[in-house]
Amino acid sequence: MDWAQFQKPQRYIGNEWNAVSKPHDGRLKICLCFPDLYEVGMSNLGLRIIYGLINEYESAVCERVFLPAPDLAGYLTQTGTKLFSLESKAALDTFDVVGFHLGCELNFTNFLAVLELAGIPFEPSRRRDIIVMAGGLVNPEPIAPFVDVFFLGEFEAKAEEFMEVLKRYKGREARLEAFAHIEGFYVPAYYEVATGEGGARLVPKTPSVQFPLKKVHVKDLNTSYYPTRWLTPYTQIVHDRAPIEIARGCPHHCYFCQARCVYFPYREKKTEYVLTQMEEIYASSGYENLSLLALSASHHSQIEEIIDGAGKLFKEKRVGIALPSLRVDDIVGRLYPRLAALKKVSLTLAVEAATVELREKINKHIDVDAVFEARDVLRSLRLRTIKLYFMFGLPGETDEDVVAIAQMIRSFQRALGVKVNASINIFIPKPFSRFQDVAMDSPENLRRKRQLIQKELGSFPLRRYHISFSTQERSFLEAVLSRAGREIAPVIFRAFVAGARSDSCEETFRWDIWEEAFRDEKIDFRQYTTSVHPRFNPHYTAGGAV
Repeated sequence: MDWAQFQKPQRYIGNEWNAVSKPHDGRLKICLCFPDLYEVGMSNLGLRIIYGLINEYESAVCERVFLPAPDLAGYLTQTGTKLFSLESKAALDTFDVVGFHLGCELNFTNFLAVLELAGIPFEPSRRRDIIVMAGGLVNPEPIAPFVDVFFLGEFEAKAEEFMEVLKRYKGREARLEAFAHIEGFYVPAYYEVATGEGGARLVPKTPSVQFPLKKVHVKDLNTSYYPTRWLTPYTQIVHDRAPIEIARGCPHHCYFCQARCVYFPYREKKTEYVLTQMEEIYASSGYENLSLLALSASHHSQIEEIIDGAGKLFKEKRVGIALPSLRVDDIVGRLYPRLAALKKVSLTLAVEAATVELREKINKHIDVDAVFEARDVLRSLRLRTIKLYFMFGLPGETDEDVVAIAQMIRSFQRALGVKVNASINIFIPKPFSRFQDVAMDSPENLRRKRQLIQKELGSFPLRRYHISFSTQERSFLEAVLSRAGREIAPVIFRAFVAGARSDSCEETFRWDIWEEAFRDEKIDFRQYTTSVHPRFNPHYTAGGAV
């Protein structure tokens, strides 16, 4: 195939630095799919972990595939060519398992697009040998009719059992039955939806399968697999740096946060393992930007030692160290002397709410005033930009809280003298968070609040800040898809057939397609955004109490 005829052929040629290539003969064949463009999928850490882990098994070969851009997708459709993997260019329907990472509900139509391009039937009953697997979802029910088996939790915890089932059982049905009896695996065909006074609930068809379904997690990050031969793309990707995971979970209890419960319990990686992995990844990849990855990096009990160690490792090299999700009071307090010693630093602060009163209501305990009290300290870090995250539409929010977002952006810029990149997102009540049953703010009110922020920022020079707002319709769709049950699968399919693709991207999102799909299926999407809604109860534990 002449790759030069396609935009960004680097997305499809494979053979990147540290990519794994194995003969297929006699091996179990697994293909991992991130149903979005290459540069988005290659920024996903989970995909990299599973790719490296499965390839550690001599008996298996693990390859990758991503959603092709419209030019290649059109070529495949016109020529009748099936979608193929990067490494061997083998058709997807020749693999034993195609595993999808579906951490974003707005990728559901992309998931269906990959199945169609691969020639894999949408209905599980029509599949002969291949198993379609999916993971990364908190609520898998909306696409349960299209998936053979879901994995609930962190795959490293059950990788050995996953491989054992594939080696021991040869037929598709035998493998699915075996998965249905192992904790962490959810095979939708073995369960049905029952309705009653409490709404719709999932019940097993046979008492021998796992129930209630439970999410599994890695107990020890220090001994768990982590890829150090870093797969390095030939093209720039969305997060073009190498992340080193230092912790999973979060010790805080912010009421809006789904991640705290999904990644429960909180676990840390020891300094010696973090530094070893940093050194090995730097040596194997050539990346000059590394990131210390955690939901709350500054809470790590050994964060000072980690930063000190990183500074010594890369003292003579201009290696950038990114520290996302730091707490403001930690930056200007105990972490400042260490951050100042690094060559290049980038900071991201998740403020969420701009007033003390609203932060108390959502249980977000940070001292933002510490930034302004220590502005000279932060200026000495030689920051060019600072990233801030806010939400609006939160429960208990007032207009004063909303206007304060713009005022805080202005205050940050004036105090630090740097450009501020602010991401302002609509609050979405997600399952398993403390706010899982609250209503979303109304469309009219959200529009009005956005205008308040924009008006307050109106007189502020654009060169000093960059603001991005989440799209209102996409936020509502995400809320619906995260709270609904199997009854919404026909809506997803209709939207896909009508052309919905890449719904997470503002340029390609088509709300009119989704509205029509809801109308055709006679489903009022607004019912899922109210506080009293028929949200499907999947009857499995996310891992921690809300």
